[in-house]
Parts: sequence; structure tokens; C-alpha cells
Amino acid sequence: MNGFDRRMGGLINRSLRRLAVVALAVTMGLFLVPATAAQAATWRSATSTGWGPSPAAGQQNAANNARAALTSLAANLGETCSNVTVSAPRHLYTAPDGSAYVYEATATGYCVPAPPPPSYTVARSATRQGSGATSTSAIQNGAQAARADILAVGVACANWATNASNVFTAPDGSWHVYNVTVSALCTN
Repeated sequence: MNGFDRRMGGLINRSLRRLAVVALAVTMGLFLVPATAAQAATWRSATSTGWGPSPAAGQQNAANNARAALTSLAANLGETCSNVTVSAPRHLYTAPDGSAYVYEATATGYCVPAPPPPSYTVARSATRQGSGATSTSAIQNGAQAARADILAVGVACANWATNASNVFTAPDGSWHVYNVTVSALCTN
């Protein structure tokens, strides 16, 4: 073997080793990356074990636990699953005295992002006292505080209405106090 062949053989071996390392890293990444929420419908599976005092009880508990594991996985990803099937439970272990039977089962379902929560309209109101040098400024001050109370809930509101009732007016008319109730229809 001449020097050229040795150099090329070494280059090919290094290239193959690098390719193998990259392929291994990509493969491990595919299996180690946690499941993420799907943007569209997808099939998901979850496996669990269960035990019972009889083979039938162990199988049933394994199936129930697998179904619960799939439901939990989907909920953590913001999904709901339909068409859930459970594989025939696989026997794993029997206690030497026959008091426990352990089985494993896998639940598979068609999972989709959960629908958004329902939106509904709620009437909200708040009453605050406002004061000012004029009746208009007193009502505006009370309305502003009452509106802030409603918006503190953090919802979108419309159809605002304001009602004011006089509490006090100075004899010379220099000061006014009003109870102001503001109401609106808000979307939750």
C-alpha cells in the first residue's frame, strides 16, 4: 500500500467516524427531546403497568393506568385524545405465592389541540365615590375609579353605562360628592 492509499484510507475512516457521531447525536436527540404540543392532530401512545390479586385484575389495572397516562400526557400538551385503544396487556411478573400479577399495557389515541375555553358575556358593575369642584368633575372622578375596578379583572368590556347619585353638595356649591355606579358587559 503506497502513502496515497494510507492517507485516503485514514481520511475515509475519519469521515466515516464523524458521520457516525453526527448520526448518533441526531438519533439520540430524536429520542431524548421531550414531546411537545402538536400544531395539528397526531397519534400518541403511553405505556403503564398495573397489578392485581388475579390476572384479570392486573390486566384491567394496567389498561386503566395506560389510558390515564395517555390522558395525562395529552393534558400536559394541551390536547385531548379520541379513538383511544389499549393493547392487550403483557404479563410481566407473578408473585411467587400467586398473590399479585403485574401486567403492562399501552394506550394509543388520536390527539388534537384542546379547543379554547368558551367565551361568555358577564354583566359587571362597580360603585365608587367621586368628589370635585363641580358636579361633572365629581361624577367623572367616581366613574374613572369604578371603571378601573372593572378593568382590574383584566377582561374586555363594552356597553359602558354610568349612573350617579348626589351624596353631598356644599351650601355655596363649591364642592360636590357623588356615588357613581359604572356597569358594562364584559367577555370572560
